[in-house]
Amino acid sequence: MHVMLTLEETDLKEVPWIHRTRREVPHLRAPELRDDVRKIAIQEWEERARAEYIGVMIVRRFHGLLVDLNAPMDLQELALAMMVQEQQHSAMCMQAARSLGSEGELSFPLDELQQARSHESEEVQLLKMLATTFMVGEGTAFALLKHTMQSLPESGYREILKQILRDEVIHSRIGQTVLGWLKGQTECAWARYPGDDTLNGWVAEAVADLRRRDVVEAQTAEIFDDEVAAKQLPSVGISDSRTFRDAYLQALRVDIPQALSDLLSA
Repeated sequence: MHVMLTLEETDLKEVPWIHRTRREVPHLRAPELRDDVRKIAIQEWEERARAEYIGVMIVRRFHGLLVDLNAPMDLQELALAMMVQEQQHSAMCMQAARSLGSEGELSFPLDELQQARSHESEEVQLLKMLATTFMVGEGTAFALLKHTMQSLPESGYREILKQILRDEVIHSRIGQTVLGWLKGQTECAWARYPGDDTLNGWVAEAVADLRRRDVVEAQTAEIFDDEVAAKQLPSVGISDSRTFRDAYLQALRVDIPQALSDLLSA
C-alpha cells in the first residue's frame, strides 16, 4: 500500500527566529534543460527526497528504541540530531526538485513510513539497526554519495549533496562506533554486545539483501548514452549512473567488510 504526501513548506520559515533554526539552502538556478532531461532530473531529486524522508522515520524508530531501553542521554541526543538532519536533507532535496519543476507530491510505501517494530526484544532490534541499517546501509549510502560527488561540477545542486555528505559521516559511523563501544563494556544495563558470530550473521544477511537490489533505473542509465543529456544532468546534481552499480558493489565488497573487520579486531 502506498500513500501520497505533499512535502511543502509555509512562509513561517521567513520569521526571523524560525529562520535561524533552519539550514540555509544553496541558491538554485536551473539551467536550460531538454524536456526529457528535466524529467529525469526531477525524478532523481524526488527519489532523494523520498529516501531522506523515510530516513527520518527510520531514525525516529532508532530514537524510540534508545528511549525505551533507557540508553545514555548523549546517544538519545545524537539520534535526535540525526533525525533533524534527515528532515533537512529531505527538505533540501525537495527544493531542488521544485526548482526543476516538481509539484512536490510523492508516493511512499506505507510500511516504510510506519517502521513497525518486530516481535524481537527492543535490545535485539536496536543492535540489529546499528549493524544493518547504519553500518551496512548507511555505510554503503555514504560511499555512493562520495562517488557521486566526484563527477559533478560546482553548483547549488552539488552544494546540497555536499551538505548531506557532511552529515552522513555520522550516520555511516554510528553503528560501528556504538557496537565497538558496547564490545568494550564489561557491564552495561541497557544493551549488551551481541557477540562476533551474531554480528557477522546480521551483516552478511544485510549485505546479501543489498546485493539483490536494483540500484540503477534503466531509464536513467540509458539517457547518459546521449551526449546532450550526459552534459546537462551533472549541472543539476545528477551524476552518470552507468558507474553507479560498480561503486555500489565496491562498497559492499570492500568498505563494509573493512568496517566490520575494524570492529571485530577492536
